[in-house]
Amino acid sequence: MTGSILVVEDDATLLRSIVRNLAVRAFRTRSADTVAAALEALEEECPALLLLDIELPDGSGWEVLRSLRLGKCSDTTVIVISALRPNSRLAKDLQCTAVLEKPFPMETLLRLVVESLEHAKGRASHEAVT
Repeated sequence: MTGSILVVEDDATLLRSIVRNLAVRAFRTRSADTVAAALEALEEECPALLLLDIELPDGSGWEVLRSLRLGKCSDTTVIVISALRPNSRLAKDLQCTAVLEKPFPMETLLRLVVESLEHAKGRASHEAVT
């Protein structure tokens, strides 16, 4: 797993804002705006973190998450970002670290990103020791 963040969001303005805010903080990001593009990006590289919108033009972000959990990137940390109240049971079953409803303050997202990556790093260190 690399240190990249994959941002899957179909709102071009929000996508640019998230990517720009992450880049300013020295995070390496990639982006996708459809289910198909997200699945292709996950085939190319497993990100450390996936920021995932649920309502995408060609399907549901849940499809991306199910594929992620069944594939080579199953350990990727996921934060769901959605304008619709996501199904909390499904989010829990698919091991989402957090669910953030739009609109959200960018600082809240950035705090969740840092916390999630630190938690994932700590988990990986612990697994390497045991």
